[in-house]
Amino acid sequence: MPPQIQGLESDDVISLKRSDSSESALPAEPDSSNKQQLPSTSRQNGQYTVEEVARHNKKDDAWLIYNNQVLDITKWISHHPGGEQTIYRFAGMDATDELRAFHDDWVLKTKLPHLVIGTVVDAPAPSQLVQDFRELGEHFDKLGYFHVSPWFYVQKVMFVMSLFGCVLWLVLKEESVAAHMLGAVVLGVFWQQFAFVGHDCGHMSARTHARDHIDVHNLGALVTFFNGISVAWWKATHNVHHAMPNTVDCDPDIAHLPVFALHKKMFEGLFNKYHGRVMEFDWAARNIFVPYQHYWYYPIMAFARWNLYIQSVLFLSNSNDGHKGRNMLDLMALLGFFCWMPTLALQLPSWVEVVAFVLLSHAVAGLLNVQITLSHFSQPIFDSPDKEGVAKYGGDFFTRNVISSLDVACPTYLDWFHGGLQFQTLHHCYPRIGRQHLRKTEPLIASLCKKHSLPYSSKPFWDCNVDIVKTLKSAALDARKWSPLIYESMCAQG
Repeated sequence: MPPQIQGLESDDVISLKRSDSSESALPAEPDSSNKQQLPSTSRQNGQYTVEEVARHNKKDDAWLIYNNQVLDITKWISHHPGGEQTIYRFAGMDATDELRAFHDDWVLKTKLPHLVIGTVVDAPAPSQLVQDFRELGEHFDKLGYFHVSPWFYVQKVMFVMSLFGCVLWLVLKEESVAAHMLGAVVLGVFWQQFAFVGHDCGHMSARTHARDHIDVHNLGALVTFFNGISVAWWKATHNVHHAMPNTVDCDPDIAHLPVFALHKKMFEGLFNKYHGRVMEFDWAARNIFVPYQHYWYYPIMAFARWNLYIQSVLFLSNSNDGHKGRNMLDLMALLGFFCWMPTLALQLPSWVEVVAFVLLSHAVAGLLNVQITLSHFSQPIFDSPDKEGVAKYGGDFFTRNVISSLDVACPTYLDWFHGGLQFQTLHHCYPRIGRQHLRKTEPLIASLCKKHSLPYSSKPFWDCNVDIVKTLKSAALDARKWSPLIYESMCAQG
């Protein structure tokens, strides 16, 4: 079950109060000795207060703060490679740590100067927590942990493609049903492992040098072709998830109604800011899925990949997030997947085997969905950023990502199976660290969390599964007691 924080019960939505400490809604600025100012431009003459910047928080009037400098991002939002919402949701705020987490310093120094319109004159001093996490990131950078050995990914790609080769052999060269079903299992593992490589590349954590250029545009299309899940869609959702994890009405990775609801707050028909619509707690949610979601969880994970296909098609068909060129390439790759995958399955001698092959391969690939949801479903949920007096998205960048993440304790020989997701806390705080270095950096972040009394969580894989079932069961029992008439009565009284 989620840990109790600041006196709240484990099933409460966390509302971290605004203060001048580490829970501040605006991640504080570093002191002058540690500041990395952007190059000078002719537009940097303005001087603004934090309050003035906060008023520019709309999509058609968006400013943000980076290292004490004010950036006007209004015209840039629709061109942001990481997706519109990743940057738009921080309009009016200090996004220093968010920008640093996802970009190299050289990228920020070359891409941001033309957006600078002035400086902030009253930025608060950084909390000790923020200073320590920033210093740890600089330490990792000096050790070269944001880059990996070329041989590390040569081995990964060789392993992944050998899995695909085994699938082809088992399906096309063998005649027994057992061999064909083994091929389905290997195909599911192939999809899981290829997704890990695509995940690393999408986070720019698979580079051998700081200036290495990972062609996410074309490489992403390759991953889409083999995996059948749009990397363009993934980037649009995953970056938002990283920036505001477990925020009840912003994080797309916990917005799964009518199938799952992680907290009773989700029964109220929240307007989801990512999807741009109300997530209704409708008849199906109230009567079929949510009251029994702890039973539904694993069967749904076995079929969850089909939903990812649907989400990919919907995203690409709408030319969403301002990247039509990238989306078109991704769409062509997705069509390629829907050509080779059915063609491969249809090589089997009977319709029974074809159906069994497709269902089994997708069920095995569902392990990835379990791994992803294990990392966050059982962790605390943050209240809506629109709630007055509450730190947006759960506080500063590091606090919110530590509290909302769960690590999986596993032996080294199982690192391949988890693909780096077992070090979720470290990955969320420093997403560009290469997978090759995650295990040796884990003790450092665990120690830093202990210093600042942050609830660093790490449990064996079995215990993580137990926690998620308990979390779903707790919300399911709340759902059985929930009534739309009672809710409407409460709203009327309020």
